[in-house]
Amino acid sequence: LDEERGGLRISGYVCSPAVTRATPAGQALIVNHRPVADPVLRTAVKVAYRDVIAAGRHAVVALYLEVPPDELDVNVHPAKTELRFRDTGAVRSLVIGSLRRALGVGTGQVVAMSALGSSLGSTLGSSFGSSPGPSFGRPAGLAVWGRGPAPPLSLSPGGFAHGNLAEAQLPFAAGPAARQFAAAEPSPDHPLGAPVAQVLDTYIIAVASDGSLVLVDQHAAHERLTHEAISAQMLDGSVRSQPLLLPAVVDLPPNDVARLAARAADLARLGLELEEFGAGAILVRALPAVLGATEPGPLLRDLADEFAEMDEETVLSARLDAVIARMACHGSIRAGRKLGQAEMSALLRRMEETPRAATCSHGRPTVLKLSKADIEKMFGRR
Repeated sequence: LDEERGGLRISGYVCSPAVTRATPAGQALIVNHRPVADPVLRTAVKVAYRDVIAAGRHAVVALYLEVPPDELDVNVHPAKTELRFRDTGAVRSLVIGSLRRALGVGTGQVVAMSALGSSLGSTLGSSFGSSPGPSFGRPAGLAVWGRGPAPPLSLSPGGFAHGNLAEAQLPFAAGPAARQFAAAEPSPDHPLGAPVAQVLDTYIIAVASDGSLVLVDQHAAHERLTHEAISAQMLDGSVRSQPLLLPAVVDLPPNDVARLAARAADLARLGLELEEFGAGAILVRALPAVLGATEPGPLLRDLADEFAEMDEETVLSARLDAVIARMACHGSIRAGRKLGQAEMSALLRRMEETPRAATCSHGRPTVLKLSKADIEKMFGRR
């Protein structure tokens, strides 16, 4: 990345969300030729990555920030590793914005792991003895695809709005945990391939035209699609809301009621219309239409928890994005729901068109992709 704004310049490199560390030790931050461990910059990096990597993990970046000397005080910390910026908001905004653009947010680019990683390797090693074999200690690589800005999503209360679905279900040859379908011909235009089965009513198995095997978590994937749909509507001006036939009253602790009531204006921008209903209840008048028939009680309790974790320094954009992530989780198809072949295919096609589709709103992977070479190595054919 290399951007400049208002006399500030940021340059450097950032890693894909597939590359994380347990601590911030993989973050090199340099300001005006001086290595720093500044909390403002670390927080900005965390915010930029917060909805594309799992909680508790840290991004790997190398950032160089140039700031006019009169806009900076380096004498805050004895070791001069912390700084005081005259315009903290401008620095934070530049870092968050540039990192999100570098990660491909809004470009329709999807990055997915092309190997199952160390957990599978350790499982295989413990299951089949200690004989030498293929190593799965790190992802074998990254598969990247992109199609430009994503079109508006059309989601119905039950999931996808795609008309009548003719489900081509075969007999349950593999037992009740697997549902097989007539294999469609994979197309080079569809990197995530054609669905061939649903396993455990949770995971979609597809085969790509290059022979790669694709595994998709249906809930995590739909969660990301719902997240991006709400974000796109918000950028267009407002999120479409669906008034409830009868307003719902949700009982909550007084502190949670106060937190939600204080954010009522922000929530209204996201299609959630509510008001305080006494000291221990919230009255819900409308929900975001994209969430469908969501139960307001669990949603409000989660949102109250989200607000409890935020401080006043959290920038509005990050605050809204965190709330959208919570909403998306409640409005997504669940693990355990049986999907027809048309529904699975629609999910894969939407993922290919949607920004950040390789991870859910909480940073967990939505898709794993194994190339033919990866599979051959796993079975000792290479």
